[in-house]
Amino acid sequence: MRKKVVLSVPRYLKKYLLNSEFGQVIDGTLHVGGRSLVGSYIASITRPVLFPLPKPEITGSKLVIYYTNRDRTVEVPPEKLASLVKSLDEQFRRSLICEVRALHELCGGDYSRFIRAFLNRYNIEADVDIEFDTVRKIYRDFLERIDKTNRAVTTYS
Repeated sequence: MRKKVVLSVPRYLKKYLLNSEFGQVIDGTLHVGGRSLVGSYIASITRPVLFPLPKPEITGSKLVIYYTNRDRTVEVPPEKLASLVKSLDEQFRRSLICEVRALHELCGGDYSRFIRAFLNRYNIEADVDIEFDTVRKIYRDFLERIDKTNRAVTTYS
């Protein structure tokens, strides 16, 4: 059975998720399977609901995701939508860090060009969909965490 979940997400996250690596993109909606990354996130928060649920208000950019489920009574509860959006945002951050880290360690130098390449691949416009300084801060915070860990390890040695 094909089910639908409507999420309120930032523009950059919508552009990131409307990509063929996450599922089929049909008319601006994302169709995911149960074994896909997004499908597994949705499956982890669904629960049986035996009564109609109120539809939450959608503010900002709207993302429609269609997923499959064999059980007719299983739905995504409205109180879990925020955690789903947070999980999808964390996936964006992990993807950004993994890609930029690989290129930064290989080539060195300023990592801004690697961040721009990542954003361009997903058609995310810097300073329009997401502030470029915010994206740089995501990677910079990661570098600081790694540096802090490395300093702690060397002081104990």
